[in-house]
Amino acid sequence: MNGKVINSYLIHDIVKMKVKNKLLNYMMKKISNYYWYIIDNLAFKLDKFAEIYYKKSIGSQYRMEYQTFNISKNDKVLHIGSGAFPLTEITLAEEIGTTVVGIDKSRKAVESADNVVREKNLQDKIKINLGNGKNYPIKEFDVIIISSCASPMVKIIEHVFKNAKSNSKIIVRAIETSLKPLIESIDLQKDIIFVKKIEHYPFPFLKPFGWQSFYLIKKQ
Repeated sequence: MNGKVINSYLIHDIVKMKVKNKLLNYMMKKISNYYWYIIDNLAFKLDKFAEIYYKKSIGSQYRMEYQTFNISKNDKVLHIGSGAFPLTEITLAEEIGTTVVGIDKSRKAVESADNVVREKNLQDKIKINLGNGKNYPIKEFDVIIISSCASPMVKIIEHVFKNAKSNSKIIVRAIETSLKPLIESIDLQKDIIFVKKIEHYPFPFLKPFGWQSFYLIKKQ
């Protein structure tokens, strides 16, 4: 067998591996998104589950994130991808006293989240809006949090990196399959400073379904 044939086989195998990896990453991202969608909706529909969800699992991870990244009650926060149960907003409002705007591009999710906010009597601290993270006005916010399920992630990140005000804090929550495009996007931005990263695994028995939080600052 000559060299050209061998090279042809090698190229074929490499292409197959790349396609397989892309398909696997796509499937893992879809599974992860559905997982968080189900968790959010269970929290919205079942009070007991919401209590566990809030105090003993995801909520504790969010509190750690806010403390580590020094979010204060004077910060005006935007959360992109609030979902049906706006736990990010609730935790910030109740634990820190921060004013938060949560947005989601699903009208049903916005209606559900707004009902939760009203039930908890947090309307003075939390506002839920219908909006798309890839073009939502962001200049007024001191902190912008991008959920791991926010989509299209790359477009949202590009919009936030370009249009966030100087010295604003940007928190990007990313699952494993989103890390590569996120890191590439950060590397392309000269005015975005990487400060810190923390890992979250609220359910140890479901460890692949955790996330990583990247703390970034936009320079002047």
